[in-house]
Amino acid sequence: MAVKSALAEEIDTICAISSPIGEGAISIIRASGKDSGVILRKIFSPYGKKAYPLKPRYFYAGRIYDPFVGSFVDEAACVYIKGPDSYTGEDMFEIYPHGGIFNTRYILEIILKSGARLAYNGEFTKRAYLNNKINLIQAEAILEIIKANSVKTLLIASNELNGLLENRIKRIRNDYLYLLAAVEVLIDFPEEEFRDLDKEFFNAGYGLINSIKDLIGSYENYNLNRQGLSVVIAGKPNAGKSSLLNTLLGKNRAIVSDTPGTTRDYIEGNLFLFNKPIKVIDTAGLRESHDLIESEGIKSTYRQIEKADVVIYICDAQDDFTDFDFNADYEVLRLKNVIFVLNKIDLLSPDDLTNKGDKPFKSIIDRTGSSKLILMSVKNNIGIDLLKDTLYDIILKIESGVKEDVGITTIRQKTLLEKSYDLLQKGVMKYKNREPLELISIDLREAMSYLDEIIGGVTNEDILNTLFKEFCIGK
Repeated sequence: MAVKSALAEEIDTICAISSPIGEGAISIIRASGKDSGVILRKIFSPYGKKAYPLKPRYFYAGRIYDPFVGSFVDEAACVYIKGPDSYTGEDMFEIYPHGGIFNTRYILEIILKSGARLAYNGEFTKRAYLNNKINLIQAEAILEIIKANSVKTLLIASNELNGLLENRIKRIRNDYLYLLAAVEVLIDFPEEEFRDLDKEFFNAGYGLINSIKDLIGSYENYNLNRQGLSVVIAGKPNAGKSSLLNTLLGKNRAIVSDTPGTTRDYIEGNLFLFNKPIKVIDTAGLRESHDLIESEGIKSTYRQIEKADVVIYICDAQDDFTDFDFNADYEVLRLKNVIFVLNKIDLLSPDDLTNKGDKPFKSIIDRTGSSKLILMSVKNNIGIDLLKDTLYDIILKIESGVKEDVGITTIRQKTLLEKSYDLLQKGVMKYKNREPLELISIDLREAMSYLDEIIGGVTNEDILNTLFKEFCIGK
């Protein structure tokens, strides 16, 4: 006797609050399952004499009724959606009561007592997947849309939801079928002569290798936008690096002191700059030091600069730049987007400021064409807005270089693609080495199976549970 899958037993009617916790104008409570219509009739009384049966997808106004105490609780709106034309593929309803915290929870309790159970994380979307309303790529896209913190990540996830990634995976699968067909024809007709078949196989094989490699690389591009660009504040000690970090973050994140070398390790904070998430890092001042701890901090600064997307190199305007030389830092800065900041200009006279101008920076700015110079007083909030505008322009330039808005967005997708990629490489190499065609066919078929798993054709319950656990309750 076959054992019934646990997935097939998920037939309870579920409910949850789908709006954020807190007070608001309205809340959203949703339910899904075969008893949704029965429960709704128990607790919702539409205005009008002949409202029931409710017409699916119509908006009704009415009152919420508590049948267990025999009283009305709240005025609300309601929508009933008949399966399979709902989000989950099952009968569903959503109720929109006033957005009080206690009120919303009380109505949820009424629904629970009327025959539903509380949904677990992601169960609505999981049911949509199990009922073939969406595939796994689309389910992951929904989660990425919820988590999106930039326009770029939102667009990539939206394209994923709309099927663009699935279409690209299917094109790759078709390329696999071409390779497999070439191998199969050699197996079935070993005595036949096929002109240029080797050339066609290698052209298609290496083209497919590059296509999958590009798609794997899109994961790093996506993470670049999701995590935000890294902006490192570097420069000489006591130039105002920590003060600038605190000003950008709008809070005292770093200790500010007149004593040089106060910052001995990097300090980071996150902020949104005109809807762009960025990570700002304050670092130890760059100078010669015999202090062991400070020296380690300076080494860490160079490591952070090497990893940075943008470097804000800040100097004290009062310094004597006669013998000041950026050559020591040039090698690490030359391939970076650099913004040079001359801080504490409020302490200079107009003549001193005119005489200094960009002279200390001219040599290195000339060699790094992307570099900018900003005169600033962090203390008096002079030049901060210009710095933000300049930083935003650089971020837009970096983002515009990110490849197309179709890519993979999860480590699950990346891992499966890498497995497919490795098997493809093995198959092509075996073909090149004239190894048995049957072994090559096995490699190609297994490689294709990983593509099917990305879309969701063959996925076990543990993977599903792990995936949907990341969702919030009510989605």
